[in-house]
Amino acid sequence: MKAKKERKKPSWSKVLLLLLFINFFAIEIFIGWVTARSFSLAFDIGLTPDFSPLLALIGAVISETISYGVYCAKSKAENTKGGVVYDLAMKDQNDEIVG
Repeated sequence: MKAKKERKKPSWSKVLLLLLFINFFAIEIFIGWVTARSFSLAFDIGLTPDFSPLLALIGAVISETISYGVYCAKSKAENTKGGVVYDLAMKDQNDEIVG
């Protein structure tokens, strides 16, 4: 009987990136609907359309993108040579080889 291959877990940054894309998509769909509804109401009563929902969309997407970028930069700094996590892992690995 063949051994079942274990699937490798995706990295945390890839999971966060997927969640960000899902969130961006949901925000864009909702804001698009709100803007279209706002335009139709504005034209019905003779006012100019309101673009404030689009400003909310831009702010949300930019802030989430910046947050993700900061997380990736921090993670990269920790997990490369000279980073806290990397150095501790290498120290533990060297201790196991020596001891």
